[in-house]
Formats: sequence, structure tokens, C-alpha cells
Amino acid sequence: MSFILNIFNFSKRRKTTSKSWCGLWSDKNGKQIIIQLTKHNFYTVSILDKNNKYFEINTLRNSKRKTKKLTGFFTRDINENPILQVEAGCDNIGPTYELYFLTQKKNGEYRLSKSTDNIKDIVIRPNVGLGLYDDWEDDLGIPWAFPLDDFRNL
Repeated sequence: MSFILNIFNFSKRRKTTSKSWCGLWSDKNGKQIIIQLTKHNFYTVSILDKNNKYFEINTLRNSKRKTKKLTGFFTRDINENPILQVEAGCDNIGPTYELYFLTQKKNGEYRLSKSTDNIKDIVIRPNVGLGLYDDWEDDLGIPWAFPLDDFRNL
């Protein structure tokens, strides 16, 4: 992932996504993410296209499902940065849709967002995490995820 991200210790200790960050987010192409908190700090994440239709996921089991109420949970990426990780294929096999909550500083660099940041200053920057069998596919198993553009709260 090619973006500037300064990590501060207080942000790395985050264990959940702020409740104020739940809700509707949209990118410049009209793709939308709806994040909802469930019990026990899990999340459901729905992804819709610019026409408010869910994308279709082809799973390893040759079944299809929609990008509706996908399981999301708070974890860390390989660099120990906190992310909201969404199961975008087969649960616990992948691929995953990884959501970074970032705030742009005055110098143009990004830092991990804090719960006290103004929601209008926060962007969600998505990334795709490889699944068990997706490294041979150009779209990493989830073509609907591309292009990877920042989301803003609506």
C-alpha cells in the first residue's frame, strides 16, 4: 500500500472502532460502505455499488453471496496497525477487505484516527488482504473492491 502513514503509540493501542465511525461512507465513484456495530465488538459491513446494489462474492465452495452484512472485526495488520478487517470471501480463509481509519495532518501525511477526531476529517482507506488461494488472481479474489479509493462519511 503506497501512502504516507505516521503511527503514534496511542493509536496502536486501539481495540475497537469508535461508534461514531459506524454508518454510511462513500468514495468518489459512488461505492458505499455501511458499518454497523453488533454485540461483542463485532461489526457488520455492507458494500454497495453506485446504484445501491450489493456486489456478488464467488466463494471457494462455488457458491455466491452478496456483500451484505459481512463479518467485520477489529484486528491488526502485519505491521501491527489497527484495522477493521472484513471477511470478503470464505470466513477465516479470505480474502479480506481491510479498512484503515485515517486523518490527514496539515502537512499532507496521514495518521491513524483517534476517536476525538472530527468525523468529517476521517477517511477510510481500504486495502485487500490475500486469501488462501487468491494470490494468482489479478483482483486478489474480490474484483468489486477495486479501485481502492478513500471513503468519506456521509
